[in-house]
Amino acid sequence: MASLEDITRRYYETTASRGHRPTAEYYKTSAAGLLRRLGSWLPEDRTTPCIDLACGCGELIYALEQRGFARTHGVDLCVEELDEARKFVRGELVVGDVIDHLAAQREGAYGFVTAFNIVEHLPKDRLIDFFREAHRVLRPGGALVGMVPNAVSPFGAAARYWDITHQIAFTPNSITQLAAMTGWGDRAEFRECGPVPYGVKSAIRYVAWRALRGAIEAWFLVENGATRGGIYSSDMLFRLRKES
Repeated sequence: MASLEDITRRYYETTASRGHRPTAEYYKTSAAGLLRRLGSWLPEDRTTPCIDLACGCGELIYALEQRGFARTHGVDLCVEELDEARKFVRGELVVGDVIDHLAAQREGAYGFVTAFNIVEHLPKDRLIDFFREAHRVLRPGGALVGMVPNAVSPFGAAARYWDITHQIAFTPNSITQLAAMTGWGDRAEFRECGPVPYGVKSAIRYVAWRALRGAIEAWFLVENGATRGGIYSSDMLFRLRKES
């Protein structure tokens, strides 16, 4: 009988193949979007060892390599996605559970850990292990950057329930709680995943988004007297840094 784990292990067949394209143009376009999104959160030192958790078809690893990072690694449960990734990335790719893989790494092995669209797939009882292990494998001054569904957004339910294997959505407060319980302290930073201006169309979308988010912020201020963290896009980025 099929299970949700089967969907994850066959993620390329069940999900990723609908959006993925095995072409250089696809990877270049994906990389450009990811790099705009990450911006100043990328490490300055291009020799920093990086690992992308649940790397899928390798779009983020490709982006890092295009930016000059040579020590790249990825782990994912789906063999097919890793096969697709190997066509375009040079880094070491491993089939495995992300938490088990982290637990097998030495302390301080990496300087940059990315976790885009994976934390929401984990059961609640494994979240502490995930954040604790990510902290352990980072060298002092290193960072964990993740993307998760944002429950504060009026449209956060769409991101939360878009994928049947999603277990949970997050808020800035819940990420901060997890960080405090797993050694990160209160050093959580957040970014919206709204439009990033880089051309005429994206600039128009950016201006429209600023107006919409202003209305959302006003709604929260009227209802609650507070901005609820001020992050309103349906997905959000977070960064946790290990103390130097």
